[in-house]
Amino acid sequence: MPFDVSRLMSAIEDLASYYASEVVPSIHACSEEAQKLLQETSLEALQEASREQTLRVLAVPLEEPARPIAALAPPPGYRVLASDGSSVDIEPHFPARYVLLHTALAGLAYNPPAYWTEHIPRLFFHRDELELTYPGSEEPVEVEGPVVNTLRAYEELRALGEGVQQVLQRNDSRPLLAMMDAVLLWTHHGSGPGHDALREDYLRRSVEQVKQFEEWGVPLVSFTSMPRHREVVNTLLTLACPEERKAVCSDCRAPCRECLLLKGLQDRHLFSFLKEGERSAPFRPIYRGDTSWRLPPGVAYDPQPVFFYLHTGSEVARVEMPRWIVGADLLPTVHAIILDQCRPRRSEVAGYPLALTLAHREAILTARDRQFVRWMVEEALARRGVYLPPSAKAEMKE
Repeated sequence: MPFDVSRLMSAIEDLASYYASEVVPSIHACSEEAQKLLQETSLEALQEASREQTLRVLAVPLEEPARPIAALAPPPGYRVLASDGSSVDIEPHFPARYVLLHTALAGLAYNPPAYWTEHIPRLFFHRDELELTYPGSEEPVEVEGPVVNTLRAYEELRALGEGVQQVLQRNDSRPLLAMMDAVLLWTHHGSGPGHDALREDYLRRSVEQVKQFEEWGVPLVSFTSMPRHREVVNTLLTLACPEERKAVCSDCRAPCRECLLLKGLQDRHLFSFLKEGERSAPFRPIYRGDTSWRLPPGVAYDPQPVFFYLHTGSEVARVEMPRWIVGADLLPTVHAIILDQCRPRRSEVAGYPLALTLAHREAILTARDRQFVRWMVEEALARRGVYLPPSAKAEMKE
């Protein structure tokens, strides 16, 4: 029988009641208390707390942590280039094995206006393309699931770099901003020697890509909507937690009041005091006193990622970027351009950068697109006299 949504109505009502009566009021109350705690904490105290040898990722503030910074007016004319990507993973019930990566670039310019796009599809189907071995390990990894996600993330960064190179060849003095979705350096999820080697190889190549943006003098940022990060909250926790418990937080049976206050919050709740257009101080992630813990051995260049929180008008978002942007005094320009991209009359979705919106729409592969690619594969095989029937389960689903 078809799905009967009426069987869920009672549970849905319970969910709504739970959020209305417990979750939302608790977050609001705890956020207000946590914001007071942040405002009472000095820059020096938070910097000292970030050096603690805890199991959490912490944050080093580069400016006064509770001071909101208003945006300047955006440049009268500027350019922004954004990348995004999507993929088709291996279909387990289709005999012809292939992976499709589709990367798209969307460029915008103002005064005078311009808009351009570029599409970069890549099809992997050879045996040596679907089973990879990386330096440092003889264990091959199959290109599926998390490996596809990591390859897609790298292609987005690589394509953005190539796009910036093309833009810089034009005689144009307007500021240029390069944008990505979510994170600068993707975290590969996979276990085993092969995946460990893949992770290191990906980071090495990605860091080289990020280094080029600094050489060009082009700010590179990533934008995360509704971020779930907790580095700043974690740093406040280290201040509140008694010294003898710092290494055994999960085993604590007597948490202090501040711990109970902060444990359910994320950084975006902590910075909900920001007014529209304001940003927080920039912070640098740190783990056990090491700010470059993610980099594999032998990597000379450290992009030193930093982040700040920004009230876009509809939410508190997170922006990541290499630290050189702060040192080059480009942060005010980056802040102004991102906010301008998010404003209602500029963006298609208020609070989300227009360039990223357009890149996403150019990159997305719909269910119809995916089915069309499969039909094209079947048709090309048929013209060569090859018929590879799908599994009985796949036939059943159709």
